Amino acid sequence: MQTVINGVLTNYELINPKAKFPVVVLHGWGQNSGHWLPLAKKVSDRFRLYLLDLPGFGGTKNLADGSGIPEYVKFIKNFVTKNNLKRITLIGHSFGGQIAAEFALKFPELLNKSIFIDAAIVRKRNLLTRLKILAAKIIKIPTLLLPNSLRKRILTLTASRDYAQANPYQRSVLKKILRQDIGAKVNLIKVPTEIIWGSDDHVIPYMGKFLVENIPTANLHVIYPAGHLPHLTHPAKLATVLNQILEDEPA
Repeated sequence: MQTVINGVLTNYELINPKAKFPVVVLHGWGQNSGHWLPLAKKVSDRFRLYLLDLPGFGGTKNLADGSGIPEYVKFIKNFVTKNNLKRITLIGHSFGGQIAAEFALKFPELLNKSIFIDAAIVRKRNLLTRLKILAAKIIKIPTLLLPNSLRKRILTLTASRDYAQANPYQRSVLKKILRQDIGAKVNLIKVPTEIIWGSDDHVIPYMGKFLVENIPTANLHVIYPAGHLPHLTHPAKLATVLNQILEDEPA
């Protein structure tokens, strides 16, 4: 389905359109709503699922260059308002979890609960990441005169995979969101919160324990032996956890 939010043509999938309880799903970096369709079909049909393509991904057009978490949160808020959704459950995976956490801080009145899956809420750069960023900056100017194919090859070797595979708009967003660490504010999240983490997630350092210790309302669910993409690698296990969480809704 398509609609227009903030002047941006927006694509989303609607599952169980006649169900009572609204659930909005925000995908991770480099993905889109299609990656969540197989899992969505395993979720109880009591729930109306909105699988949203975030701006710049899938079938949704871009926001302004350099948009960050505040702009994406405003976009989600306007999507919720336009669709007249009340007391939603907001699910965010990875980058989507970063957006969902900020949404929970700014618009708790719109939420029934939040579910963070391997969420990129704490943005701490390890030594390898910092060295890659430094190397990319050092070689950027000398490579401008090289053929485009060779420049891309060098970029692949020196930059993160997310950055190397991104288009110009996505790179402008990635630079912004990597500096937006919400970890210091998670203790202010007051809505009921569920944390889901793959036991073998090596993409984002394990932060499930930190989040459940610092979000007053949070519970932790660990999926073994899943990595960063449990919706793709362990959909049955993730669906079981989600259904248990969601079925706490009143009849």
